[in-house]
Amino acid sequence: MTLHVALAVAALVASAILVFSSVARPIAAIALVASGVEVAMSLGALRLHVAGVPLGLVLGLALAIPGLLAWLRAASKPAVSAASVLTLAGILQVVVSVQGRF
Repeated sequence: MTLHVALAVAALVASAILVFSSVARPIAAIALVASGVEVAMSLGALRLHVAGVPLGLVLGLALAIPGLLAWLRAASKPAVSAASVLTLAGILQVVVSVQGRF
């Protein structure tokens, strides 16, 4: 298992925890869809190519922003931990995507 797959799976689990803990459920659903697409792409089950748009940046932001918003709204320990993992995975993906562009 590579680091990319491990981060994608961690983001998927974290977003599922946020959806089930009912902390900002619509925001967590966006992160769940983005992390599901990320896991499918990292396992090779799905291939997406969009011209002109770095998909890693879009999916990273779709993980980081909902994770940050859920972290600001969370009160329980599992929700705070899940939001932190989700935000970290999204920020790491954005940094890697932006670093590759320069």
